[in-house]
Amino acid sequence: MNNKPLVVIKIGGRAAEPAALASLAEEMSEISSTYSFIFVHGGGAEVSRISEIFGLKPTFKDGVRMTTPEEMDVVDMVLAGKMNKTITRLFREKGINGLGLSGSDGGLFTGEALSQATHTGKVKRVNSDLLELLCENGYLPVISSTSMETGGKSLNINADEAALAIAGSLPAKTLIFISDIPGILKPAEFYQSGLEKGEPVALSSLDKAGIRREIEAGVITGGMIPKVESAITALEKGVEEVIIGDYTGKGSLEALMSGKKGTKIIL
Repeated sequence: MNNKPLVVIKIGGRAAEPAALASLAEEMSEISSTYSFIFVHGGGAEVSRISEIFGLKPTFKDGVRMTTPEEMDVVDMVLAGKMNKTITRLFREKGINGLGLSGSDGGLFTGEALSQATHTGKVKRVNSDLLELLCENGYLPVISSTSMETGGKSLNINADEAALAIAGSLPAKTLIFISDIPGILKPAEFYQSGLEKGEPVALSSLDKAGIRREIEAGVITGGMIPKVESAITALEKGVEEVIIGDYTGKGSLEALMSGKKGTKIIL
């Protein structure tokens, strides 16, 4: 790996819309001489939209899509096709040497299905040698979270999980989750100032002990719990920091990386 710090970025929500992506790509281009990047994307909302056009009804269990064989075709078409190539072209337009990949390409990451009845899976192995080779030679991997089992069964893997596995395998210096959430939010009533109403405030930083404390206090709940627990796992594998925040326009990436916005998780 070259001596530039490696940053893995996973996007979702409004950050995946064309205008926000273009702005983010410009920021990444401006600092590409200082950092190496790996870019991971999902696209569940678009998969659901296209599935319904084909008469397929998406089903979820505990917030996880249970991918049928018919829907897996749509997942590949939307994530590894339409979205991946749209993002790759946009990066190329902004002067970034993007290279679009799925988990299946070069065995980038392989997985295991949650059960025989579904094509939804979890990451089991990452080919970090391939990622290092691409970054070393000036490419920015743009990765969709579709993959396969070693036996050939196609898999739909949660993009958050794919990003965590990729960042931990290298390991990356920084892993950034960009979505519509400005960070790990602490409702005003949890503060000692006596506030009972008001907007939740994003915690600026948390360590392992702080995460346990906020889970026990009921500040971190629901789907954020597995995300922060997975973040701790990535940190224990060598990732220096995990950042959770939103992208609101030019300058947001710098603000996230410098700690001016979002929540930074460290050991």
